[in-house]
Amino acid sequence: MRYLSGSDEPLCTAYSLALLDLDGVVYRGGAAVEHAVASIGQARSQGMRIEYTTNNSSRFPSVVADQLRGYGLEVRDRDVITSSIVAARMVVRELGTGAKVLVVGADHLRDEVAAQGLVVVDGAESRPDAVIQGWYPRISWNELAQAAYAVESGARYFVTNRDLTIPREQGIAPGCGSLIAAVVTATGVDPEASAGKPESAMYDEARMLATDPGESPVDRERCLAVGDRLDTDIEAGNRGGYDSMVVLTGVATVGDLMRAPVPLRPTYICPDLRGLGQAQPRPLRDGLGQWRCVDAEAYVRDGAMVVEGGTRADRIRAACCAAWDLTDNSDGPEGLSLPDVVGVED
Repeated sequence: MRYLSGSDEPLCTAYSLALLDLDGVVYRGGAAVEHAVASIGQARSQGMRIEYTTNNSSRFPSVVADQLRGYGLEVRDRDVITSSIVAARMVVRELGTGAKVLVVGADHLRDEVAAQGLVVVDGAESRPDAVIQGWYPRISWNELAQAAYAVESGARYFVTNRDLTIPREQGIAPGCGSLIAAVVTATGVDPEASAGKPESAMYDEARMLATDPGESPVDRERCLAVGDRLDTDIEAGNRGGYDSMVVLTGVATVGDLMRAPVPLRPTYICPDLRGLGQAQPRPLRDGLGQWRCVDAEAYVRDGAMVVEGGTRADRIRAACCAAWDLTDNSDGPEGLSLPDVVGVED
């Protein structure tokens, strides 16, 4: 069982390092998410370190950092952790420097692989020791074929992420995971590791990369994973033993949260990044099966969940815990009438 936790002090002082997802958390397309910039600035002023984590393997950290600086954020290029960075570090640990790697991906991925002392090759005829497959919009059939030939010949197979889709300006397009499926279908070999969320490797690497020379990495218990997707950001936190905070400014909805299975449940729920600067009330269950969060309460009556009182955020927290309680102790919320607990902004 996993229910929401609480914090008597603001999260930005309760935790030393925030591992922030980008799209849907900090920005949405080209625009900053409301309250994000001010909230990050406030957290930094309270001593919290900020790292930005993304499954995107094609954008250079400097490009992402420039976008963030354009919003007025204080960001170093090294504060942006991409799946290309994580993948390259993962492979060099497994194979050691000097290993030959066939890179299927953007220039950023190639640069990161070379920076780790690995030898970048372009075709299966070079007999690479490993393949790293990422995503970029100009990927070709021949590149996928070369990856398949190399894997068939015994090269170890790593990928930057398994996202099946990627949002583009014209709609939803095939993501890295869809292209990985082509190689898997051809070879019958699954990648042995992925750098992107929902694997926890990205958070593990970000925690290491957040340190300055001579410093020890921030303890895992002092890190907070923040995201808008339950099946990537939050699941990665749970897999890696990190506390997590979901914000409702991107993909996740209240309905998603109320139906979330244990591996996708966050430690905290906040409407937006202002939650970093706030204490977090812990929802509590009374002896009658009602869940209360400050002045909000949630309970089931005549086959329907009732949510009353309190602020919008506390109604959501109480309702989620009540729904999870039902899921864990009965047949779950399927068939249960779920309330509109969002209401108006308080």
